Amino acid sequence: MRSRYTRTLVAAVLAWIAAGCQAKAPEQAASSPPAPAPAAEHTGDQSLSLVIARNATKLMGIPGVVGVYEGESQGKPVLRVMVLSRADSTMEKIPKTLEGYDVEVEVSGPVKPMNH
Repeated sequence: MRSRYTRTLVAAVLAWIAAGCQAKAPEQAASSPPAPAPAAEHTGDQSLSLVIARNATKLMGIPGVVGVYEGESQGKPVLRVMVLSRADSTMEKIPKTLEGYDVEVEVSGPVKPMNH
């Protein structure tokens, strides 16, 4: 169980870092191709880690989102989105599914780096 927690924590931290490192200038953002539409159903050929990697920047760009990570619900993998609160302005921007995976929202409050 500890191994799953560690993987989840690492995925959340990597997604958070990726979101900060991939910020685009306004002129670059305008020329970016549109994101592909989400698949209607998970086909099993894409790992959730890859789905998170492709979508972390977009999800972390939603005001109120503080993290994304790989989780599990009823024995199935799910994409978890951590938010400051369940504000309507945040909740309406988070998709219900993404590339065939269910998306679950978790209220975590602010996320702060650990001091070493």
